[in-house]
Amino acid sequence: MSIQFDRLFQHSPNAYMVLDRQMRFVEANHAYELLTGLSRAQLLGRALFDVFPGATNDDGSPQADVLRASLERAFATGERDVLALIPYAIESDTPDGRIVDVRYWSATHTPLRGDDGNVVAVMQHTTDVTEVHRLREEVRRAREATGLTAEQMSEGVLSRAAAVQRDNARLSARQAFLTDLFEQAPGFMAVLRGPDNVFDLANEAYERLIGRRDFIGVPLREVLPELRDQGFFELLDQVRETGNPFVGRGMPVILQDAGGEERTLFVDFIYQPVRDSHGRIEGIFVQGADVTGREAALSALRESEGRFRTIANLVPQMVWSARGNGEIDYCNQRWYDFTGLPEGATRGHEWDEPLHPDDRDRAWALWRRSLATGEPYDIEYRMRFHTGEYRWVLGRALPMRDASGLIVRWMGTCTDIQDQKRVQEMLERSQDALRSADRQKDHFLAMLAHELRNPLAPIATAAQLLKMAPDSVQNVLQASEIIDRQAIHMGNLVEDLMDVSRVTRGLTSLKRRRVRLSEIVDAAIEQTMPLMTRRGHRFSLADRTHGVELWADRSRLTQILSNLLNNAAKYTPPNGTVALEIERQASDVLLRVRDNGVGIEPELLSRVFELFAQAESTPERHEGGLGIGLALARSLTRLHGGTLTAHSAGAGEGSTFELRLPGEVPPGLDDEALE
Repeated sequence: MSIQFDRLFQHSPNAYMVLDRQMRFVEANHAYELLTGLSRAQLLGRALFDVFPGATNDDGSPQADVLRASLERAFATGERDVLALIPYAIESDTPDGRIVDVRYWSATHTPLRGDDGNVVAVMQHTTDVTEVHRLREEVRRAREATGLTAEQMSEGVLSRAAAVQRDNARLSARQAFLTDLFEQAPGFMAVLRGPDNVFDLANEAYERLIGRRDFIGVPLREVLPELRDQGFFELLDQVRETGNPFVGRGMPVILQDAGGEERTLFVDFIYQPVRDSHGRIEGIFVQGADVTGREAALSALRESEGRFRTIANLVPQMVWSARGNGEIDYCNQRWYDFTGLPEGATRGHEWDEPLHPDDRDRAWALWRRSLATGEPYDIEYRMRFHTGEYRWVLGRALPMRDASGLIVRWMGTCTDIQDQKRVQEMLERSQDALRSADRQKDHFLAMLAHELRNPLAPIATAAQLLKMAPDSVQNVLQASEIIDRQAIHMGNLVEDLMDVSRVTRGLTSLKRRRVRLSEIVDAAIEQTMPLMTRRGHRFSLADRTHGVELWADRSRLTQILSNLLNNAAKYTPPNGTVALEIERQASDVLLRVRDNGVGIEPELLSRVFELFAQAESTPERHEGGLGIGLALARSLTRLHGGTLTAHSAGAGEGSTFELRLPGEVPPGLDDEALE
């Protein structure tokens, strides 16, 4: 069976109309047309208070203010608002001209929500209770009357009786209609009279609410004694004393059934004072609705939300959620602990405040793309930690869709990946270092093969000389010199390699004794001078120390210094300058080797003491060697408790190597160990 709600609305005997947020008519049914005397076409699109501006109350206040306030409350709170009794003037056209009729109304304003859950309109259910109100006033006045004169009694008795009969018939019909409306109202209603709150009226919905019948004329305290200590009796007394209505929303009430078993309900209601013609409060009108189902749903929602927040605060990640349009509406405590921002500071579209300025545009672009396409959000960016530093964070979000596939929410997380980033960078640097070491190894092997192959050619030549003239003394001597010289060269290469192997494995031990620094300097210069002379270098020595003695291995220290002087000679173009400066600095001795050679590029300077480290081969660097001399020199220096450092302003700017050694000889050593 299909119910046509539009026809049901239009043909309902109850007067209904619907207003939008601008208080304009958007719908009105036939019963409302009959009630107001205006057609639906005359109402739609017009402002309510333009059509029905109302009059002014006896106290000077506009009648429209009470009605406007009730409608605004319904829009603002999203809750139903009830006006139990309100006087309101209606202007209408009659054959006698336009008249203003002040009538009494009872109105219920129910908010209507759109697809997004926001209140978009309010439906008014209106009942004209003027005749009931006037009848009550006429009865009151009749009772207060003093009687009629004989002339008045004799005049028009029959005609007035007929008129009264007709009026009574109309009033009875109207009262029956109003009674039906009262009884059939979906919300519970009752009227309480006097200070004892005696039931004067109660509809069927009220009877169903309390589970009792036949209580008209009985005080509230006797009908519902379980209300004691729940505050409702006190509220009724307050309304009667102050004359101000009381509106309760979602208030719990404990009632007992016929068996005495208690049940808890939740109700929205209003206690509206009812005044007589003199303004005295003669009763209280009670109207409301059972909202137990709504409150149960809200309680379950709050419980579910509480569980979610508890779980969200337990996980190690930052958890957040956003509406379908991308507005952030929740961040867990972990987010605020991480960022140090006050709670609520990143709601709406302000979530990017803690992001690194260089990452914001990229993060926003990807977020907008996800909002537009529904694709998962996945990005790495830097976020400001509560200490002020920026840490790398992995941001992810997935959409949540309703039954129709529309995205209604996004659930996201942010994970601190700073440590993973640091490990990743370390791995990348390690891989780069391994690749560099592999290249250096390949280069070293190539250089080693070259250095070992060079002596073979002279040795092969010497062998040929011996074959050609084995009996020639001169040939034998010449060949022997060649072989001897090349054997010494190859021996030196092998010894250097063995030195490196021993040092790197920690197998090298020093033969220390008291030695004079001047003798070590002379020995190193003597070893290097042939190369300097061959290349035409100008060598200078500036020794500002006298008789300095060291506790050192003489041969190893000579090896270190000769290596430095040899490098200066090799990597300085012909006719260059090489200088050796020696001075004391506190308890140390500093030996400084300077040259004006090819210099060292910044990239190589940081690793010049590494094994196999060499610059690219150029005409100025054709004296390449194996790339182990400086590494060996630094290792031997450290064994002596010293340091070896390199300085250069760059390519073509020459180089300076500083050898710093402890200048103190430990006390108690045998002076005979001095050489």
